Amino acid sequence: MEKPQKIQDKIDKVNKDVKYRLEVAHRHIEMNLEGEVSFRYEISGPRDVLTEHERAQSICFVTRYDALPEFTAVQISKNNDEYYASNFSEMRAVLNEYRSIIQNKKDSIYYNRIHKFVRDKLLNEDHSKDLSIVAIHKNDGDITKDFCKYLDQHAKAIKSLLRYSEFSYIYNGILQHSDQATSHRFLEEYASGKINYVFMYHALIASNIKSLLRWHYKLFNTLTFPKLGPL
Repeated sequence: MEKPQKIQDKIDKVNKDVKYRLEVAHRHIEMNLEGEVSFRYEISGPRDVLTEHERAQSICFVTRYDALPEFTAVQISKNNDEYYASNFSEMRAVLNEYRSIIQNKKDSIYYNRIHKFVRDKLLNEDHSKDLSIVAIHKNDGDITKDFCKYLDQHAKAIKSLLRYSEFSYIYNGILQHSDQATSHRFLEEYASGKINYVFMYHALIASNIKSLLRWHYKLFNTLTFPKLGPL
């Protein structure tokens, strides 16, 4: 049985590693956006504001984002003189909810696809052909190009977090699939209890990715209709 202090030391190390990774990732966000920002959506072509695919993408992203849980800390319980993560199932649930956004590159709501949608609309100056989004700062007026760069930096921060994480192992080796190449590692980490710390690290990282997509969500949320219908 590991002593409580040794367990706490391991938890502290995970938190320290997460903090460092977040600091590194946020170095990509060089711009500081302060003050009220509003958006103007313009389209004059003979078509709907969004294509059928874009509307489905919009609804899928907004409903998924609204439901994204945030993990803050591991909870410890004692059973038969052994210590366990009593919210281990919560960590699993958190990671499962983020998969389509941070892992599935072919999914319509994968973060880079969401970013491309927003970026294309912000840079489009011909609203006779496609939707054009203009970002307007309360004091500085049209900041569309700078706002686009600001979102580019957020996308780079997410990419940095994913680069130094092992979400492929989490999803393809444990949660969604059981990749034979990682089965031996999972067995060892599961039996030793190390998997608790692996899940903890990745659940904390995933939760921080939600905040990095906040502006993308705001842009999509305005476009998202219809809303959920009644029973």
